Amino acid sequence: MTTIHRPRNRTKAEIRAERRAGIDVIVKDYAARPWPIRAFYGRPTLRREARVYGRLAGVAGIPRCLGLEGRDALVIERVPGRPLSAWRGPLPDGVLDRLAEIVADVHRRGVAIADLHHSNVLVADDGTVHLVDFAIARIARDPARPGPLVRLLMQLDDHAVARLVARHRGLPEPRPTGLFGALYRLGRRLKGRR
Repeated sequence: MTTIHRPRNRTKAEIRAERRAGIDVIVKDYAARPWPIRAFYGRPTLRREARVYGRLAGVAGIPRCLGLEGRDALVIERVPGRPLSAWRGPLPDGVLDRLAEIVADVHRRGVAIADLHHSNVLVADDGTVHLVDFAIARIARDPARPGPLVRLLMQLDDHAVARLVARHRGLPEPRPTGLFGALYRLGRRLKGRR
């Protein structure tokens, strides 16, 4: 057992790498968090994340979820790669295009990731791409007709992809427009970013 990520605050899960029945897995565990965090944040978050993985089962680039372990942990198959944030130098060919394809496939299943950033994109040396961490993702009841919130969060996902592409290709950061752009800029101001 290897701890990959120690919680940086009381609301975050411990993330461990383990080997079980010949399979390398990642365990996202809230068991050591204070009771109110486990009960009112950790458990609902893990249940939602398990539902998201269930909706995305079979989508290339999404790890297989092996299910909840008790009430306080989620077990996911470990996939090869390191976070996009850890890459220095050029990426393997096709990584950014593959990332956009995976996000489009996720959206076709009626899921908005809502927290897509360089730490949640794993890239293997051979260019294989995986997305992880669906803790705040939202699921549309009807994948063909997502509601306004899910559609807005899908736009946020698309903008995140455009920002990652721009950053890794040395292009200027894209500027969102329309209602999404106004809400995006407001959110950045509220977070203290320009």
